[in-house]
Parts: sequence; C-alpha cells; structure tokens
Amino acid sequence: MSQPISGVKDLMRVQGLPRLFLWSMLGRLNVSALPIALSLMLVRWSHSYVVVGLVGCALTLGQGAAGPLRGRAADRGSTVRLLVITGVGYTTGLAVIVTLAARAPASSWPVVVLVALVTGLSAVPVSQISRAVWPKIVGAELTSPLYTAEATASEVVTTAGPLLASLVIAVAGPYWAVGVTALLTLVSALVFAASLGRAGVGGVGGVGGEPLPQRGERLAQRSLLTEGPFVRVVAISMLVTAAIFAVNLSVVAWTQNIGRPALAGVLTACWTAGSLAGGFALSTFARGLPRALRVVGMAAGMAALAVLLPPILGTVPLWLVVVVLFLGGTAIAPTLAATYEQIAEASPEDRRAEAFGWMATATAGGGALSAALTGALLDYSGPALPVAAGAALVVVALVLTVFGRKPRAPSDEAVEEVTA
Repeated sequence: MSQPISGVKDLMRVQGLPRLFLWSMLGRLNVSALPIALSLMLVRWSHSYVVVGLVGCALTLGQGAAGPLRGRAADRGSTVRLLVITGVGYTTGLAVIVTLAARAPASSWPVVVLVALVTGLSAVPVSQISRAVWPKIVGAELTSPLYTAEATASEVVTTAGPLLASLVIAVAGPYWAVGVTALLTLVSALVFAASLGRAGVGGVGGVGGEPLPQRGERLAQRSLLTEGPFVRVVAISMLVTAAIFAVNLSVVAWTQNIGRPALAGVLTACWTAGSLAGGFALSTFARGLPRALRVVGMAAGMAALAVLLPPILGTVPLWLVVVVLFLGGTAIAPTLAATYEQIAEASPEDRRAEAFGWMATATAGGGALSAALTGALLDYSGPALPVAAGAALVVVALVLTVFGRKPRAPSDEAVEEVTA
C-alpha cells in the first residue's frame, strides 16, 4: 500500500525536481517582465502608443501561432535541442529590436513589428515542456500536487516579472531592461535544458530525446482538435484566462476612476496573495478538492467583487474590496492547476507538449479577446459589468467541467482502435 502523500514535502524529495522546477519558473519570468520594459522602450523611441500596441500584438500572435508547432517538435525530438534553438532565436530577436530602437529612426517601426512577429515564433516553450514532463518525472500520485505548485509559483513569477523590469528601468533605463530580460531568457533556457538532460528526460516523448513508440498510426495523423474531450478542456482554459484578464483590467480602471491609480498594484497583489494561499492550501491540506468546486469558488469570488464595484455600488470601503479580492483569489491557482491536469489527461502521453502548446494558444487568444471586450464594457458602464461578464465566463467553464465527460487520453482510444 502506498504511503500517504504530503504534497510539497514529497515533491522536494524527488531527485532533481527542485532544480528543474526553479529553472522552469525563471524561464517564464520574461513573459511578465518583458511587456513593461518593451512598452517603455518603444514609446520612448517612437513616441506612439500605436506602435507599442502593434509590436506587442505581433509578439503575442507569433507566440500563440507557434505554440502547437513547438510542442509537436518537443514531442517528436529532443527538448534540449529545441530549448537551445528557441532560446538563441528569441534572445537574438529581442537584441535586434533593442538595436533598431537605439539606432534606427522611428519611421522604421514596421520593421520592428515584423521582427517582433518572428521573435514571437521563436518564444521558448519552457512552460509547455515542463508541464508535459512533470508526470514522467514524479509519477501519477504526485502529478496533481506538482501542477498545483506550478500554478501557485506562476503567480509569484507573474508578480515578480514587472517588479524586476521596474527595478532595472529605474537603475539603467528601459533599453537595459529589455536586454536583461533577453539574457535571463537565454540563460534559463540553457540551464533548464541541461537540467532536463541530467534528469534523463531529454525528450518529452521519452527518455534521452527518443520519442515513445506511436500507439496508433491513425491517431498520429489526426489533430488533437478532433478529440472532443481535448477541445473541451482547451475551451475551459480559454474561458478561465479571459475571466482573469477581465478582473485585472477592471481593477486598474476602478483605481483610475477613484483617483488612486497607485492602488492598482496593491489590489492586484492582494488577488495574487490569495491565489498563493489557495494553491498552498490545496497542495498541503485539501488535495482531494473536486475540480468543479474550485471553479465554483472562482465564479463566486468574481461575482462578489462585481457587486462591490460601480455602477452597482458607488462607494465601498477599501478594506472590503481587499478582503473579497484575497478570498476570491484563493480559487485561482487551484482552478489553473485543474486545467493543467485536464489537459494532461485529455492528451496522449507522447503528445503532451503539443497539447500544452494548444493551451498556450488558447490562453493567448482568450487574453486578447478579453482585453478588447473588457475595454468596451468599461467605456460603456464601468468596472462592475466586465467583472460580472468574467464571472459568467467562469460559469460556462463550470458547466463544461461538470457536464462534459471525463477526458480520456486519445492514446487509449488509439490502442483499442489498433487492437480491435
């Protein structure tokens, strides 16, 4: 009989995992650090927020479009080689953008947009590779707490990235901030690749860079998007991400409306702190909490926040908003962890990096659509409506979670198809 699992303590005992986990997190720091550094650098160069938006959009489109392709490359070949190639390519792309912004006239901004698109295509797939290899490293019993730990640590990275960028900007300026972000991306990609090699997981599909044998030739020729359960969990991921974006933007708008914009960072930090607390509690004390209840908690927290914001309530004590944000935030990391688990369950073992690539594309699309919708709703009525819309999106995700059939790895279906 297996011994009881204590979550974080057991994860720390897995040989090589703490090092891998640390570098996988550092490898994602650029995602949250780059936007503020790149935006300030570009606006100083071009004096146009339109250029900033176009470059940011091109970078995001490149990242989203290449996600499944990078995942497929990781599944079929060496992740070490892929990390090195993309790390060098992404860093080179950022270096070219910095050079153009430092030396070229602002009229050359279309070239920067094109370079940003190519740079996005070269984005380092640290997150999708790590999520794909975790089950292989820790086994089935520890996969769930590891995904919870990842979702929780990702909140720390999301908060730390802008702080790092702001510090470098204050000391040396935005050009140096973009350069430091690029260097950190390259170093973390190389060290993460080396750590995977030492752990004997040189490839997502197998060990030492060799992919696992195909479990069904018919499945290998089909897109994962032909699998109903997989499409369902990708849709859940998109809905949850869109809801999170809606709250973030609405909180910023509310602080602007009340004339206290400095509170935006404080309130976002409260939400993040709640997410950290929820992730820690789930991995330590409540490992068996059903996924549906996690989504319910997220929807309830957002609905409660919507009630407190204008135009529903004109004036509300700040401490009450802080409390609701913190309590609502406790469901964020557990809900994100549930989506990681569902993606892994709904995809074959030898195509998990591709699966998480589709998830990256979906979340990027969800964030972009949410930003546009939230902006329109904020102009129309105020912050309560977009937060309520976010809660409604989470309710849709809840329906898909509860009434959708349990994801079944397509590889299993392929085995039956071949053996029939």
